[in-house]
Amino acid sequence: MNIRNLFSNIVCGFIPGRARRNLVRVRLRYNTRQYVKFVRSYFNDSKIPLTTCVGWGCQNFIVLAGGRYAFKFPLLDNGRERAERERDITDALRKKISMKIPQMQILDFNGLAVRKYEFFPGVTLDQIPRSAYLANRYHIANQIALFIYQTGIADPVSIRKYKSVPTQAPSFMHGWFHNDIGGNFILNPETMDIVGFIDWECVGFNDFSVGLYTASHYWDKLGFRGMVVDVMREYTRLYYSSEDKKLS
Repeated sequence: MNIRNLFSNIVCGFIPGRARRNLVRVRLRYNTRQYVKFVRSYFNDSKIPLTTCVGWGCQNFIVLAGGRYAFKFPLLDNGRERAERERDITDALRKKISMKIPQMQILDFNGLAVRKYEFFPGVTLDQIPRSAYLANRYHIANQIALFIYQTGIADPVSIRKYKSVPTQAPSFMHGWFHNDIGGNFILNPETMDIVGFIDWECVGFNDFSVGLYTASHYWDKLGFRGMVVDVMREYTRLYYSSEDKKLS
């Protein structure tokens, strides 16, 4: 462990809150000012409002620009392989589902593959009161289920190379899955309609169980107990209704 990392660990030991702690840790370990400067120069606007945060596992430094775009800077490597994989998969799945996926562009900065996303206006699930969730419980759950169903049955030829077994077909609870679904969707606070799903870095062709367990744990922590049951009920209905139509 180098001196900078050791120093950052000592300092962060006194900082409450994981999000704040991770942001300080990354700022101490990396020259993040250059990333902020790059975003300002991209818009040629020194006054554009910017906010910063850190992605899961401190793998990315994220700059949010003017409520319109998000820029994701890789910290552990050049990010090229992950960026191209995410772009290819989301471009293919965007044509197969009814809900929005952010448009993504890959920019080059000092050898890094920087991901630039369009930003969806709205709120995340942790920003709505429990009363709003209870009043719209089934509406929200049914939208999540439809998203899982549509994504899961999709099998675009262009991204089969990203499967561990390219010839494997989608099946019940197995297919393309977001894998970080718990809080990564944006809601219209007035209608509780899901505007779109964000943060597709973990997407893969796999079993849904682990991802749904993680989402259920997150929803339970927010006080939205039973959400995963509602989602699974509607997903199962959609899946087997479709199977029945194929047989008839």
